[in-house]
Amino acid sequence: MNDKNNTMSNEKKVIESSDYSSKEHQDLDVPSVPIAPKKKDRITSDSPGLSTDLLKKMKSLESDSVKVVLVSCERCGEIIVVPITKAVILDSKLPVVPFSYVHMNAKRKDQHCITLHLDHDFDIRRQRISDVIIEKR
Repeated sequence: MNDKNNTMSNEKKVIESSDYSSKEHQDLDVPSVPIAPKKKDRITSDSPGLSTDLLKKMKSLESDSVKVVLVSCERCGEIIVVPITKAVILDSKLPVVPFSYVHMNAKRKDQHCITLHLDHDFDIRRQRISDVIIEKR
């Protein structure tokens, strides 16, 4: 009987020390909603520290059918210009559309792919880096 009482009192202590938004949530063992992580600052053409070459490349690629997105590549540590065909994103039935872009670092070595997950406003929801292997026939 003592073991059962100890177990119940230990469970009560755990519940009491947890973070609940109300007594009802505590009774139903429903934890509070966690705070969302901070979003990374979006890189735009107005962001400080962008080179004039990068801005020129961005303007030369952008058109009625192409939207240019600036991305900070975690692999090469550079800001890259990614041209995206607008129709691919806007015509997709998916709310967040994956789009892959193969590039190299500034020294023209280490070819890799960055996959961007874009919403229909061309905001980057997440990004992933992967290696690239190109088959030669």
